[in-house]
Amino acid sequence: MKNRRAIFLFTGLLVSIFSARVVADETVDELIRDMIHIEQNEQAHQAAIVQGEERGILCFSCHGRDGNSKRDYIPNLASQNAAYLFTQFEHFANGIRKDYVMSKLAKQLTDKERVAIALYFADKEVKPRQQPVAPSDQGKQLYDSMCFACHGQSAHGSREYPRIAGQPYEYLETTLLNFLSKNPERAQSPMVAVVQNLTEQQLKDVASYVAHMP
Repeated sequence: MKNRRAIFLFTGLLVSIFSARVVADETVDELIRDMIHIEQNEQAHQAAIVQGEERGILCFSCHGRDGNSKRDYIPNLASQNAAYLFTQFEHFANGIRKDYVMSKLAKQLTDKERVAIALYFADKEVKPRQQPVAPSDQGKQLYDSMCFACHGQSAHGSREYPRIAGQPYEYLETTLLNFLSKNPERAQSPMVAVVQNLTEQQLKDVASYVAHMP
């Protein structure tokens, strides 16, 4: 009953927020502003987390119930920036990003469900995991000279850029090498241009350093 009341409250608050818009179709920026309003309202935020857990069940088999992924080639969603997560849902839905599973899943979710799921995973904590490589001093130097400008000194990212600290090494390595090889699934990412003057080994060094960041 408690969960049902929370979901009812969240739905009611979302209806009032979303229906306040004059336009029929909200932009991503407008939806993120709605999300910020929800985060600033404790009751609405908690209710959103409850609904996010309910609708996020489709994500648990890969990303884990607590947002810590079950396989090293899959990213953690725990502690990820809610606005960034929501934006990625949009990118999968409209084809900017491509993934066989995520592209289909994102299209099945409503705006409200995407907001709730993003807030749910953002509320979870990243759990330290054993990494297959040691942190690299060369990776630290590269991160401090190039990556911090977008991802921050702590690699916790922002609304526009993902938290990458504590991601599985395998996921980080694969993703960076995909950028380097201009993999079509990530062709529209600004990272493609960022990494073009780096070697594979340098990218692996960065991945090993970031994977050990708290």
